[in-house]
Amino acid sequence: MTRVLRSVMLATVATVALGLAAAAIAQTPGHRLEVNVDQAACIAKPQPSCTAELALAAARDEAEGWAATAAFEAFIAADPDLAARDRWMQRYEAWAAIATVDGIKERIVPVRAEHLARKGDFPGAYRELGLDRAQPDALAEPSVLILDEARAGRVREALARVDRLVETDSRDDLKLEILEIALARAPAEADAVAAGIKDRFTRRLAQALQAGARGDQAIGRSIDEWARGARANQTVPFDDADTARRESWDTFLRGAVAAGNIEAFKVGLAGRPAFDTAADTEGASKLLRVLMREGRADWLRLLGPALKLPAGETVSIDEDIGQMRALPVDKLVAVAAAADTAGPARGAVIDTVLEMLVAQGAVDQARELFVSTGRLDELNRVTFDQERIGVMFETLWRSIVGKGPKATVDALAARITSTGAKEYMARVERLTARMQDIAAGNKGEEPADDEWAIMLDVAIASGDPVLMTKIAAAMNDAGLRSTAFVQITRNLWDRGVR
Repeated sequence: MTRVLRSVMLATVATVALGLAAAAIAQTPGHRLEVNVDQAACIAKPQPSCTAELALAAARDEAEGWAATAAFEAFIAADPDLAARDRWMQRYEAWAAIATVDGIKERIVPVRAEHLARKGDFPGAYRELGLDRAQPDALAEPSVLILDEARAGRVREALARVDRLVETDSRDDLKLEILEIALARAPAEADAVAAGIKDRFTRRLAQALQAGARGDQAIGRSIDEWARGARANQTVPFDDADTARRESWDTFLRGAVAAGNIEAFKVGLAGRPAFDTAADTEGASKLLRVLMREGRADWLRLLGPALKLPAGETVSIDEDIGQMRALPVDKLVAVAAAADTAGPARGAVIDTVLEMLVAQGAVDQARELFVSTGRLDELNRVTFDQERIGVMFETLWRSIVGKGPKATVDALAARITSTGAKEYMARVERLTARMQDIAAGNKGEEPADDEWAIMLDVAIASGDPVLMTKIAAAMNDAGLRSTAFVQITRNLWDRGVR
């Protein structure tokens, strides 16, 4: 579960004073969710098989039903045992069939479809969404599923679905996206995809995409001709000469990336105007995202010098980079090192890598990178609560404190002069001491939601399953407790996989 999602979940549940039973087979009127778990045994020797059940045991006490939904869907998506994912799906469906939660009957359909798609059963996924009928369900949105099918290497099958399931005015744009996927996953299918694009302006972009994949330098002359022929009444981006030139070159660059043609990428960067206007921000963001999620540090070093965005323009690199989390530590560190040339995007790239290292449990590498890349010095220069670096530092510091050792923590703390950071560090220190008291059975007054979040992060960073499980079990609020056990379960799964 991402830090942002977890924070939202922690912040939005009401405080409900409910305890967690030591061992239960539970059926509550609103949920009727069956759970069988021995809490004492699980805390003494935490295993994902029982911490997941503790998440569900807490969820059955949460009145709205969102906690059970979140837990089941997290386990369906993340359990490393593929057969277990089927069992989670079956339990979710059985619960949804009898639960009185608003909207659960409708929600189960897209969840089941996504589960089937992850397994590679795309015909089953389309069937679940009502997209296999002669008259497909008009309310179903097929584009995401079609693109997922193409990414799974089923380009020809995905292409055939476009004309049947997608509205006419959206088909060519979707085919252009499939073409980019085909260049990366199924090059033999690329020409067939391009041939199916009807709109003449979209065909020009398809030509640029394929030229980038081939490294065809003659495309530069064509792009200049397209730009000179731009007219205000034409389809974007060919309604403006400058936009036509820049977006065509961006498409060329994405084609080079898709085909893994670094020489063509160099040609595209040499031909494209520098990324130096506000209009270039989105193009730069798209390229950064794909290079980051694939760990292409060498390519980032080439792109970096071309990034000359105006002051105040911020790249958007957070969306669609989930697969970057699976990169090995050395590749993540290399991406951060390559950001030195990325100008205004440098800090965002490094901070993203730092957060991903923390999520992987690579706390030592994250701490060293924070210092070596100068982000510590930057933290001391900026206003703590007005910069992204402040959010990143909070995530990093909780992990550093949890991991230790104390001498290392103290040495780093001594180098930080930022007032906001020092206040946050003092707060974490107080809550760490309180965490130890709670683990020892001395809870006192119920902590606030955000205090629980900090203590749980520190406990998880420590790598001590007993400590993190004790902290989760001490939470009175059923929703918070369920969310905490979901986090712990996923952490234990991740550590087992690695």
